[in-house]
Amino acid sequence: MQMPMKISSKVLSNTDIHNRLSMQTRSLQHLPRFPVGQNCQILYLEDEEGETWTFHFIIRKGTYQKPVLSAGWKKFVKKKNLQKGFKVEFFKERDEVTGQLKYKIKLKKPVFVFNEVLDYVPFRFSQS
Repeated sequence: MQMPMKISSKVLSNTDIHNRLSMQTRSLQHLPRFPVGQNCQILYLEDEEGETWTFHFIIRKGTYQKPVLSAGWKKFVKKKNLQKGFKVEFFKERDEVTGQLKYKIKLKKPVFVFNEVLDYVPFRFSQS
């Protein structure tokens, strides 16, 4: 089985929680290419429970093409109960059956020791 390739990670800010998620520009080299002349497309991300989420994946027009996840992101944040300070990680891997690239999202929550973040551990939200 092929190991997933880490694309990007980010510690969530208030803007990420309440509006949209901006990603590092360098992550664009590992994400799906935009059709010529377009700056928005659909991006499917699979979470650790195997659920696929649909996001609008946007880049700004012009030279500074910062990638952003917009529509669908707030629903994801609410459903997963994400908070400021949590970390999201993005991966890609090739599906062994179809040969297609799959994109995944993993969540981590901070572990604090004496009010300082020591590390991040996997976070799986369960609705019990």
